Amino acid sequence: MGGIVVGMDGSDGSVKALKWAMEEAKLRGSEVRACFVVDRIYTEPEWASLIIPSADELRREGKRLLADSVTKAGAGEDVRQEVLIGEGHGPTKALLDAASDAEMLVVGSRGRGGFQGLLLGSVSQQVLHHAKCPVVVVPAA
Repeated sequence: MGGIVVGMDGSDGSVKALKWAMEEAKLRGSEVRACFVVDRIYTEPEWASLIIPSADELRREGKRLLADSVTKAGAGEDVRQEVLIGEGHGPTKALLDAASDAEMLVVGSRGRGGFQGLLLGSVSQQVLHHAKCPVVVVPAA
């Protein structure tokens, strides 16, 4: 598939990452794929239906968050939007799989995780170590 894959989570950092990717895509003449991951760990256990919305609801919410982020980035129809289903490993593996044949993977330095003092979030740190393509981490500031 190629192109530039951008990991999106609805955070300001991911919106900045998408803006950066759009500019880079113009220079390269590449497609941009904005990807939001719904992790199956939240949709698989039997008890999940008691405390967590259904898988379809999570996918719809993922699509909404992704569309809102794409709009905030001013990207509009220039971006292919994908909601990916993770396999219980968090978003990292799903993003790495999506970027397996990409020109580049772009993520924000910090997402929505709880450790605000860290320079890199867990996803950005993991994709830096494991991606098969170049990775760009866009700083939050």
